[in-house]
Amino acid sequence: MATIEFYDRTMSETMGLLVDARRYLSDRAETDTRALSIDQGLASSVETMRLVSRLTEALAWLLTHRAVLTGELTLDEALSPERRLGGHHLCGRDTTDDMRAMPPDFQKLMARSLELYQRIAHLDAQVSDRVHQPGSSGSWPPERGSGQA
Repeated sequence: MATIEFYDRTMSETMGLLVDARRYLSDRAETDTRALSIDQGLASSVETMRLVSRLTEALAWLLTHRAVLTGELTLDEALSPERRLGGHHLCGRDTTDDMRAMPPDFQKLMARSLELYQRIAHLDAQVSDRVHQPGSSGSWPPERGSGQA
């Protein structure tokens, strides 16, 4: 049950970040980007796509692994390439330095989305490593009290 609660908390965090991103993008992004140069405006558009991609990838991964925990999917199904966390090249890139000219609220959203994506990427790697580890029971999540994370 604790594992499902962890996924639920992370899902809530992801959904909250999605709401914050939507609110910013629909209410303030246009006004904030008017002050940017053409090149900065283009960079802002690219970073907006990166933000949306990070959140989409994180949400898809969380939904997939919650389905494993509730028995709707098998772990083998969840580990198929099309269900693994994707977009590493685009989503995993730290563009903090490139974001210095962007509005502060947008910078904060980007930092939060990167931190979330990196945590999910770490979890994705842990699941894969644990399942493919020699001598492993091949189960995920580890049983409580087993001393393995």
